[in-house]
Amino acid sequence: MDDRIWRNISIALGVICALLIGIAGALMIVGNRGSAAAGSPSPSPAIATATATATATATSGPSLPAVSPSVSQVVTPTSSGPPAPSPVPSQNSPFATVVFNGMTLDAANDGQGTARTFTFQSDGIGYLNLSVVKTSAGGSTKMCAKVDTSAFACKVGSLPSFTKAYADTAHSTWTVTMVGYGNSKPTVDLSLTWPAASAKVTLSHGRLQGSSTAGVVEGLNGFTATFKPRAGGSLNVQASWTLVTVNASMTLADVTSLPAVKMDDRQYQATTYVNPTYTFNVDQTKTYQLKLRDLSPDSLRPDLTAEIAFP
Repeated sequence: MDDRIWRNISIALGVICALLIGIAGALMIVGNRGSAAAGSPSPSPAIATATATATATATSGPSLPAVSPSVSQVVTPTSSGPPAPSPVPSQNSPFATVVFNGMTLDAANDGQGTARTFTFQSDGIGYLNLSVVKTSAGGSTKMCAKVDTSAFACKVGSLPSFTKAYADTAHSTWTVTMVGYGNSKPTVDLSLTWPAASAKVTLSHGRLQGSSTAGVVEGLNGFTATFKPRAGGSLNVQASWTLVTVNASMTLADVTSLPAVKMDDRQYQATTYVNPTYTFNVDQTKTYQLKLRDLSPDSLRPDLTAEIAFP
């Protein structure tokens, strides 16, 4: 064949190759587009790791505590602060005051000693004043107080007191105890002031030891109580003691001004209690002093209980 024939064959083959290459390229483009339409490409390893870490942190971190609906999901829009305190009773009883004068205390380290104990009821609200207002030279007293079933609070000193005691209920029972601190045996005046509809105070573990006995001071013989009635009415006193039968006396004096004026004197013979109950009509304009004394000498330590009620 001549050169012209070979040239034509070469041209034809080149055209065919070009057509084949074009078809192959077209098929590749269509295939790639089909893959993209079927799903998204897989993330790179770095992105996948970061995503897995974030997901793990979100699902495995500390869980928050459940919120109580009654606390934070139930909201009262008008609430602007804490709820108001519950109301307390109004002060509806006048204050009563009684002073136990010249009472000698047993020492705390006295194995046979007792703490003088005073019990009374408050009515209505208000501050109480429970105070040792006088003591013998060098004396030291441990004084304790409690209300209802609470624990005792105690103070030690020459003149211990509870001037911040507060009654905040309609009725409460108060207990006050006194004993000499350590070796001390002081002679003290105890003043009690409290709101009371009917003033009544009970002395327990007092002493009724005849002061005519050698070495017995008058402060161990019964009690001396000074008071001013809030109204006219009847003073009532009951008393009893242990161990001995004695001759006793109950005297009442007007001490509004000095000198004191004796108003009454009752004698009780060979007895272990005041019988009948001591009564006397008192005047609200006067201040009175009441005394119970053992007139018999004795060598024992009679334990005295006495209840004093006044208007």
